[in-house]
Amino acid sequence: MDVGLTSAEKRLVEYSQAAVVKYNKIRHANGGIDTLYAFILSDKEKIYDGASYEPNIVHASVCGERCAIANMVLQESYKAKIKSIVVADPVPDVQEYGTPPCGTCRHLIWSHGMPETTVILMQYIQGKEGWTFPKLQKYTIKDFYPLPYEPEKGLWDNWRPQ
Repeated sequence: MDVGLTSAEKRLVEYSQAAVVKYNKIRHANGGIDTLYAFILSDKEKIYDGASYEPNIVHASVCGERCAIANMVLQESYKAKIKSIVVADPVPDVQEYGTPPCGTCRHLIWSHGMPETTVILMQYIQGKEGWTFPKLQKYTIKDFYPLPYEPEKGLWDNWRPQ
């Protein structure tokens, strides 16, 4: 399944697949179910993990992408940049499109990334023998966020009521 991955992206995908299996085994052993995960490759070539947190209060939910970004910022700084992010989502069978980041996550990936930051959507399926990863799709954040909100510095500095 070649979607034009760089060697760094291939490393991130391989890491992500192993981590999905590892985390899902832990979750299942504790009565949990599969969830959406995100894995970030920073511009320092470090990988950070994140998982969705879905409590019984909907507005308190945290996406896997935001969790991974928070881990990157925690261990590097707010200056850290996202080189690539994998969004791994469980599906019952292969879907035409993988699950893209929500609007808030798109904005955060943009603000912690670069226009060329890649977003790799990875579908995974739990079977009797374990998990399979049947489909990858690769985009740039610019594909998902073509008109980013970027306030212009100084725009209102000299404004006066007329």
